[in-house]
Amino acid sequence: MKHTEIEFKWDANSLRAFGKMNRALHATGASVGSAQLWRITDTYLDTPTRDFEKQHIAFRVRCVRDSWEATFKTRTEIKRGKAVRREETCQLTEAHNLAQALQILRRKKTWKNLPVANLTPLFTLKNSRRTWTVTEGKLRAELAFDTCEISVCGRRVFFKEIELELQHGSVATFEELTARLTEKSGLEPARISKVKTALLLRKLWRGKK
Repeated sequence: MKHTEIEFKWDANSLRAFGKMNRALHATGASVGSAQLWRITDTYLDTPTRDFEKQHIAFRVRCVRDSWEATFKTRTEIKRGKAVRREETCQLTEAHNLAQALQILRRKKTWKNLPVANLTPLFTLKNSRRTWTVTEGKLRAELAFDTCEISVCGRRVFFKEIELELQHGSVATFEELTARLTEKSGLEPARISKVKTALLLRKLWRGKK
């Protein structure tokens, strides 16, 4: 399904960042749903000739709760914490592991005009994600606290990030809420995402070999 993803990211690598955002969220007066915990494994891939990189596309295969899916997103720079990008997802319902997921993609050969028959893993993100549904008037959004382990070039790096993704309502109202959360939490908007971090580390460490 095609849609545009609009989200705001905060850097959560500072001390007690999650606690600061949690207090800020409740101080806004917005309605907050029950927490949901997700264990997510994302493997990011490209073709041997880096076709996705040339098109500024991030392509991943995700496993969450034993369900597998492939997603591509147009890569955009984060501007003052805000990211807007195209996103499409294909459910890989027959897959039970990464090898089977890649086999399904090989059989497809192409998907959304992307070559998916011969994909190479770039890096893996293991994410312990805690989410809440946030509603305020006609606005509905999902807040996520991400604690990630980035595995790239045989090394591991830990990374924390907070995301608020717009699900329903106006962009202006969403931006107003993110501004209040930034002010009340004291957290800095993210300048670089976990995916961009992994790509930069891969480029750096591969260059040292």
